[in-house]
Amino acid sequence: MYGHDLQHTFSSPPGCSKIAVQNVATLAPAWFFHTKDSITASPAVSHGVLYVGSWDGTFYAVNAAVGTLLWKYRITTKDVSAFGRIVSSASVVEAGVGELRRRVVIFGGGSSVWVLDARTGQKLAAIDLDPRDRALRRKSQRSDPRVVEVESSPAVVTDRRGRDQIYVGFDVHDEAQVGHTGLVKLTLVPGTPWKLRPRWKYDTDRNRTLYGAAGLTQGSGHGLGCGGVWSSPAVDPATHMVAFGTAACDYAPQAYASHVNYSEEMVALDTATGRRIWSFRPESALPSKAQRLADAEGDADFGASANIFTLPDGQRVIGEGRKNAVYYVRDEATGRKISRTVAGQAGRLSENFAVGGFIGSPGVQLGPDGRAERVIGGTGIPLPHSLKDLNRSTWAVRALNPQTGKIDWIDRLALPTYGSTSVVNGVAFVTETFLSSVLALNAATGTPLWLMPVIGPPSSTAVVAGDSLYLGTGTRETDLEYKAISNQLQNLFKNSLGESPLSPVSGIQAFRLAQDAL
Repeated sequence: MYGHDLQHTFSSPPGCSKIAVQNVATLAPAWFFHTKDSITASPAVSHGVLYVGSWDGTFYAVNAAVGTLLWKYRITTKDVSAFGRIVSSASVVEAGVGELRRRVVIFGGGSSVWVLDARTGQKLAAIDLDPRDRALRRKSQRSDPRVVEVESSPAVVTDRRGRDQIYVGFDVHDEAQVGHTGLVKLTLVPGTPWKLRPRWKYDTDRNRTLYGAAGLTQGSGHGLGCGGVWSSPAVDPATHMVAFGTAACDYAPQAYASHVNYSEEMVALDTATGRRIWSFRPESALPSKAQRLADAEGDADFGASANIFTLPDGQRVIGEGRKNAVYYVRDEATGRKISRTVAGQAGRLSENFAVGGFIGSPGVQLGPDGRAERVIGGTGIPLPHSLKDLNRSTWAVRALNPQTGKIDWIDRLALPTYGSTSVVNGVAFVTETFLSSVLALNAATGTPLWLMPVIGPPSSTAVVAGDSLYLGTGTRETDLEYKAISNQLQNLFKNSLGESPLSPVSGIQAFRLAQDAL
């Protein structure tokens, strides 16, 4: 699944791959699978098959050894997308019992969560998380289309009864009077047909837990679009906790006056009940209302997904990066501060719009004892506002000590990235979105070990599976970048050039250690 495991460490255990510091430089291109539109989701690899979806709404199953298509499925959605129709990374799990048992793939697409048979691509179940009721949705589609998306990647936990519990967020892109955004728990129920049953929805706009199917659309047409969840939840089954971060709000003053959620926060919930255990809002420590609102209008979303890990002293913590390039570490049980690291320069372009900081999630380098040695991550586009900002603007990739908050090392040679960092056997892999390349660094020192161009600009995570490395390519413009102009301009591009001007470089690229490469 996204982040490798439920805790989103992005770290492969020793012994899972031969790729290491000593031989990473021998990674060579193995194959490229072309798709019609961008792939920014991270591949999921299971039993020799790679699963990933693209921005045009096509989901692919590809032979991981040779790059040939096994099957594809096109999701059916008329939803308006701010990004692509599929940006969510998939989870692959064994579901059901007896004759119903099968391997399934679960991902977000449009405003829905989809479940497909991993062997055949047959649709088994889907559920729409759009917070609008049917009447409002029909009215909106005719006169005022709104954006509702499941960009979040589902975390799937098999409970003691063998039932698969799915945790996933969704986003309304700061639009008011749509409905309340948040995090949802679903149960996958095998049968004829299979079903996705809503258990609870945590309404991040109002900090309330709503139960059952009715909770999905409670508050339809209300709310200020605050608290969007476009990052992916991490789960600690041992403590029954799910952790995630929320987005900024375009209507912070109105939300503040209404005593609802007006700014980004880290949230920890009980997995069974959806009850809030704790939350942390960074700007809450600021002394004045004006300062708190100014911070809330900085678009410093918790865009990176939460990492759950154990510190060297045995303390269990949750870490998460924000779009202002700050990485926060809090105690898992209480939310108490452990460390805070200013790990680079923010990329605030204007009020309520930023393009930098932690957008892709950092990876956690784990030691032989399973405890965190360091956190390593790349950031997006830095925008310095004064001379003192210039130094931090060159911190392309950095490693930090999560216990003390001190920075271990900095790499200044890479360019900005929207991708997450993955770690295996002392090697950190970073996809360089703006250099169209993938970079390997020594996780202990930051020393460059390998740099390889890729066919198109990658925002996907470089995923290690066995002795191979896989990533999606083809980052392109989004609907959000046309807001200041018009939808007509975007349609002109699509009608004349196809789904994307970068379509020729969209796809899946694979690398393999030289002795195993094709």
